Amino acid sequence: MSELEENIKINILDSYGEILNVINAPNDFIIENPYNVNIGRLFLETERPMTLDNFFEIASKLIKDSQDREGIETKVKLVEEYPPQNMSEYGDEVITFKVVERKPGMMNTKGTGRPHRKSTFSHTERTPQLPNKIVTIESRPVDHVIEFNCWGTSNKIVNKRAIWLEKLFINSAFVFEKTGAERFFWKERLSDTYMTVGNQRIFSRPIRFFLRFREFDAKADSIIRKILVDINVLPKS
Repeated sequence: MSELEENIKINILDSYGEILNVINAPNDFIIENPYNVNIGRLFLETERPMTLDNFFEIASKLIKDSQDREGIETKVKLVEEYPPQNMSEYGDEVITFKVVERKPGMMNTKGTGRPHRKSTFSHTERTPQLPNKIVTIESRPVDHVIEFNCWGTSNKIVNKRAIWLEKLFINSAFVFEKTGAERFFWKERLSDTYMTVGNQRIFSRPIRFFLRFREFDAKADSIIRKILVDINVLPKS
């Protein structure tokens, strides 16, 4: 087995440097690209860090499950930003999502301080058998403003759906927090609007939510350093 294929042990630390959990990387875990080490598969499903893809997947499941429990047969769907798809593909209504803002999280808990632009050292991981093989884990908070837009063929439909969606996500905020979000809350509802697609008038009610989660970056510094020395970017020490 080559050096890059050796198994490694990963210590998961909190922001104070205390070990929360220890994960043994699977035997088939290989650092193929030391510049961008993918550690997502090392986490258990219940421990996996939040991502935008995970967030929208959870949001979609909540929307579907709520309608299932209400006994609704013709369900409204959550899709990516609309248009250009024709409204007729979705029926009388549809809910869309998009990222309005994504930026470094603020350094204080109230979200009013300086932005946390630089990743914070989290921990290093190494094995006694390979003392020169170290993977450094860094993390940083990232703030998002997510917009969900309720589209429909009448004002009555979208007004009802907007209130329904607000209550659903407000009451389910703990679900996002239990699955990796540090903060999630309803931010605002924007002005009612409409647009004309073909000969049909489509009404919309945009609703925005705030989402903060922590992103983890893994850097195989020792391996990168060796590569840079080999290709004459760094001098030999």
